[in-house]
Amino acid sequence: MVLEVLYSQGFQIQNNGDISLQVWYPKLWWDGLPTRDSFRVKFDEPEDYVTASSGRLNLKTGYYESPGVTTRFAFWLSNNVQAEERESAGVQIRVLYTENGKECALLCLETAADVIEFFKDFYGVFPLDSLTIIPGATRPMGGYPYASGLVVIHGQEAFADAPELHWKWITAHEIGHQYWGEYIMSDDNPENYTNSWLMIGMGILSDRMWVESRGLEDDKHNNFFNRFLEGLKSYYDITADAPESLKSQQEYDRNNVLIHGKGYSIVSALRSVLGEKIFQRAYMRCIEEFAGKRMGYRDLWRLAEEESGESLDWFFEQWVRSTKYLCYQITEADSRPEDNGFITEITVEPCGETIFMPVDLKVIFKDGSYQTAHIDRFSNLSKFVFRSSSELEDAKLDPLHRLAMLEKPLHILPKELPLKVRKLPYNGGWKEGFELYKLALDSDVQDYNIWFKLGMVVFEGGYLDESFTCFERIMDLNAPADYIFMARTWFGNIRDAQGKRDEALKFYQIALEAAPGDDGWRHDQFGIQSSREWIESRLKSSFDWNTVIKK
Repeated sequence: MVLEVLYSQGFQIQNNGDISLQVWYPKLWWDGLPTRDSFRVKFDEPEDYVTASSGRLNLKTGYYESPGVTTRFAFWLSNNVQAEERESAGVQIRVLYTENGKECALLCLETAADVIEFFKDFYGVFPLDSLTIIPGATRPMGGYPYASGLVVIHGQEAFADAPELHWKWITAHEIGHQYWGEYIMSDDNPENYTNSWLMIGMGILSDRMWVESRGLEDDKHNNFFNRFLEGLKSYYDITADAPESLKSQQEYDRNNVLIHGKGYSIVSALRSVLGEKIFQRAYMRCIEEFAGKRMGYRDLWRLAEEESGESLDWFFEQWVRSTKYLCYQITEADSRPEDNGFITEITVEPCGETIFMPVDLKVIFKDGSYQTAHIDRFSNLSKFVFRSSSELEDAKLDPLHRLAMLEKPLHILPKELPLKVRKLPYNGGWKEGFELYKLALDSDVQDYNIWFKLGMVVFEGGYLDESFTCFERIMDLNAPADYIFMARTWFGNIRDAQGKRDEALKFYQIALEAAPGDDGWRHDQFGIQSSREWIESRLKSSFDWNTVIKK
């Protein structure tokens, strides 16, 4: 079947002589079916203009041809540029540049040839027959995908204003998106893959792999981590898989903070969790199974689980569907002589509301030697002992720089307090409970339920005066009679625990006057009750609190 459509499209010549034809033809929508388009376009070029196209010019037919375009088949023309080209791995590479941008453009051309050769060897394919780099703004601020097979690199005329690494990296970065977004289309954001944190993150990871293969610095990739971490410190909601109702509240630089920053942080963290071999298998299956199709993060989730043989719900639920963050700290580092060498002890602890996940540790000694260790995701406290012939010089978490990790936990905001207190476990939650207690003091909390739970939780950690304060707050509020009774009982319990028997007896007597007739409330984690029977027993003898209080 042949469908013929007649249409017209106007254009404007920019002040600098450029002509942009990004959207110039009707587009067929295949009712959501995953498909890529192929093109053969006859184009009569204006005289004295240099043309860039999403397709490669077939000199025999005179058509610009492309076997597969995802976003759009575009043209860009200018009477103010020159062109250089070369072939790499069967791909025609062209750069268009102004006279002042020539030095930069030639470096980008050389880099593109190396990047395409690397990618084609790594992936086994390059999605298109041609790639053209066109100039953008006058200052070096990155680049963007102009269309399929066409990328913009900004600031070529200001070549000296950025280090050589920047130009190499941005070239690899934009080429990476020809795979992730063009070759593999976005299922999470079908209309525009540049709004997909998965496509952007996978694309950034591809240029990270090229950077690693060439032994270059990874400062650019650390910058992506930092964008995400700065967003966390600003208390932005950075839920990656957010419903529309939540997206409307993400009023910040979502492109840089979430899509680029957190997007790359997620896929890099997955690489760290799976390990190189397993991750590469899952990564390559994405290329093999979704070429020319749409892929969403749940597809990556499935492939990662199939290759690892493990459930990764814990990873994706926390990294993708929450605002939780990663924070581990080296809390102790001691190195001392022993026998003919040194013994070094390192303690690593998860902090705040961290995502519990595997983290690598590298310990470096003054003679240049080093040793490594691995913190598993189930450890609340990890202690390592290293023996060496030289003294400790440094200890580093995540030595390969694959994790976006905060150096210290975020402060809890007052508006978060009620939900966080409700989520506190009665057993084992006293560390976090103590931090929430301090916040509650500063926030003038008027909810007796919050003070009751905090009093119970911090008591377990041995914070007896703080627990007493919590129950005092209940007495100041319009709490029900049973809460008032329990608060008075706990006054006696706490003073008993502190060895203040006379005070304890007074509080028990006051509580007994309002004791309920039933069995009261049980607090089995401490082996006690808030009941008449319990108080009468405590009037006769104190309780051995050393069996329940954890210092």
